[in-house]
Amino acid sequence: MTHDVLEDGLGALRRDIAEVHAPAALEAALVARFRQQHRRIARPDFWWLPPLALAATLAVTSWMVRMPHGTQLPAGAATTPAAEADAGPFLALRPLERIALEPGTTVVETEFPRALLADWGLPVAPDHAGEPVRAEMLYSADGEPIAVRLIN
Repeated sequence: MTHDVLEDGLGALRRDIAEVHAPAALEAALVARFRQQHRRIARPDFWWLPPLALAATLAVTSWMVRMPHGTQLPAGAATTPAAEADAGPFLALRPLERIALEPGTTVVETEFPRALLADWGLPVAPDHAGEPVRAEMLYSADGEPIAVRLIN
């Protein structure tokens, strides 16, 4: 019963509101005032620069994150553009198949203790183990030594 009374009252209210209309001058004044308060702000001449800078920053950051991180080369190592003419062949520290598939390599001239040669399975006289050896190292693109060539 309460539901029917409520529905009758809302129906009468709907009919009364449908008959009431705001004057046309009032609506026009309200629209004009709204437009005056919310005028469109003109874009600056270079409005596109901040979004472009953001896109460029994201692209460079993404590229840097996806690039392989190289390891540090040995201290005191200097890259050489060409191998010495009297140097022997490189001795592989990794399988030859892996070296052949390496996309980019770097030759670095360096010195290391002669005792390191024993770690690679090469003969070393114990009385000369502390002497330095000049060599050229072949590094992979990610900084891993893959071959060595002894210079002296």
